Amino acid sequence: MRRLLALPVLMIVFMGVELPEKGPVPVEDPRPQPSLEKSAPVPEAKPDTETTKPEPKAGTPAKPETEPKEPASSEPETDKAQEPAPLPGITAPKADEAALVQCEAELRKLGSVFKREEPLRGENGCGIEAPYSIDQIVKGVTLSPASQLRCETALELARWTDSVVVPAAEAMPDRITLTQINHGSTYVCRRRNSASAGKMSEHAIGNAVDIMSFEFKGHDPILVSPRAGDGTVEEAFQRAVRGGACLHFTTVLGPGTNASHSNHLHLDVIKRKRGYRLCE
Repeated sequence: MRRLLALPVLMIVFMGVELPEKGPVPVEDPRPQPSLEKSAPVPEAKPDTETTKPEPKAGTPAKPETEPKEPASSEPETDKAQEPAPLPGITAPKADEAALVQCEAELRKLGSVFKREEPLRGENGCGIEAPYSIDQIVKGVTLSPASQLRCETALELARWTDSVVVPAAEAMPDRITLTQINHGSTYVCRRRNSASAGKMSEHAIGNAVDIMSFEFKGHDPILVSPRAGDGTVEEAFQRAVRGGACLHFTTVLGPGTNASHSNHLHLDVIKRKRGYRLCE
């Protein structure tokens, strides 16, 4: 086959036919040509993550570099929204020694057994310059548990007990005898109704006492509670002592006033303009 292909070429040469100096350029073979030596693929170089930063997209403003953030603390942060508001100021009355001597004398006349204690001082003006602990509020009637009151408050409590509570007990059937008055709190540095906001309570300066119940000889204890419409002698007794309290205290609150006073009588000696008294 090769001889047959070579014969025409030889004939052209011998006949003197001149070949063109430049012949047609052959078209490149589009098929991929196998390389003689296969070299191992070289992996592409990965960018240095510590030094190389991605280029921002066109039209996107570059972000300024920021300092590295501090590691989060393991201690939980205090939720400031849940922190109670600071206590507002309140002014505790100053002790007048001459007035205290007179107050103590009046207490003794009513049969009170008491002791003057060291001054109490709390935050934002809370405290009592001359606190008194009362063991027996009038003759034959104890006050429980331990109390811390200004002498003025203790004296009005004794007068109320002597002129209102004892007679109300004696007016009940079978001539019942009052033996003890139980209170829920006297001096406490807190807001009114133990709320998280608002004015300070009169308890914060020894001006108030919360009466919880009464004990008797010859009758079961009477607890202060909502009794309106009961139609009982216990309701009559509670109405009598509550109504009479407003002759001695400038504030009287109890069941029906609000939910905070449904189980006690709040009695205090706050001074208001023109001698106003709040009896609810």
